[in-house]
Amino acid sequence: MGKRDNLIKELEPIINDKGKLEEFMIKNSNLPGPRANLELAFAFAEVYDDFDALQDWIKITEDQADVNNTKSFLAFCSAVCLGKNYSKKKNQKIIMILKNLANDGRWRMREAVAFGFQIIGEDNFDELKEIFSDWIKKSNNLEKRAILVSLAHSPLLNEANAKFCFKITDMVLKEMDRGNNFEILRKALEFTISVFVTANPKIGFGFIKKWIGKDRIINNVMKANLKKNRLVRKHPNEVKNLLNEL
Repeated sequence: MGKRDNLIKELEPIINDKGKLEEFMIKNSNLPGPRANLELAFAFAEVYDDFDALQDWIKITEDQADVNNTKSFLAFCSAVCLGKNYSKKKNQKIIMILKNLANDGRWRMREAVAFGFQIIGEDNFDELKEIFSDWIKKSNNLEKRAILVSLAHSPLLNEANAKFCFKITDMVLKEMDRGNNFEILRKALEFTISVFVTANPKIGFGFIKKWIGKDRIINNVMKANLKKNRLVRKHPNEVKNLLNEL
């Protein structure tokens, strides 16, 4: 039995006692610290579906609990859990909640949003495509970042799904707002493209080649992706040729 299964066994007897549940989650959050208890977050998502309670915990703001505050773990886990909740119940309100949370000032909350969408995508990638195709049309840099990071998840990616990822990335690069929160979006671009290329290298390297030379920032983004080990190890010649063009 794995760690997640053991955590599920510990959660099940207290799942309907909000007080005990909250105490258990906080105690086992691993916060403050560099890495929150992700296994607990995913175990929680498997067994919890009280939408009202999730909304209460989601409302724990950065002012109330910063990124290293143990109580922020409740909000983190709720965001992850909402992805599972959506897959079960298709409550459209959840998509709006996750979209709003993509703008949270806490980096862990932004990661939780990506985890939530990845759960939706693992259940039904076509549904995730529909959500993101609509969302990308009117999205700020943090929301674009959420879309890219959510998609950069290897269990979601095959050659066909990667084509959609390149389509989305193309839109992001064409419509980049280099103002508010651009650095956060740029950092996401510097690794997500390499994940998409791994899933479909034929289209992926062509995508990078197309964007090389557009401007200095995009060149740096492409260079960062080309230097990722996931590409260097498997495609050394393609990487070398494209780096020579930069």
